[in-house]
Amino acid sequence: GRCATLSILQSGSIGDLKVAAQESLGRGFLRLAAPDGRLLDPSESLEFSGLEDGESVAAVAQLPMVAVTGTAFALSCAGSNRIVTWGMQEFGGCSEAIQDKLMNVQQINATAFAFATILADGSVVTWG
Repeated sequence: GRCATLSILQSGSIGDLKVAAQESLGRGFLRLAAPDGRLLDPSESLEFSGLEDGESVAAVAQLPMVAVTGTAFALSCAGSNRIVTWGMQEFGGCSEAIQDKLMNVQQINATAFAFATILADGSVVTWG
């Protein structure tokens, strides 16, 4: 593994720490874990995250998942609660309507005209 020392203002967020780690380590798609093993929420402030000054966090590299219909693309990382989509809306290029249903995405699949995600609980969400 690799190691980096980062300094972030207490008024910052876990997201700020994540960006600094990604830049320092030269890796995108990182998830940060606290010393107790819990995954840190990028939207949470450092102040309320439970992290103490000087503590070490683990940065876990995730492999991105990409799926393609005929004219749209979908991108996510395993375990995330969000999928980024672009392309022709009628073929899945817009996923706004289903974003609130995405909890712990495990897999993305595509046909020529639509996408389907498999969630950790085994349920399937489709759009396009």
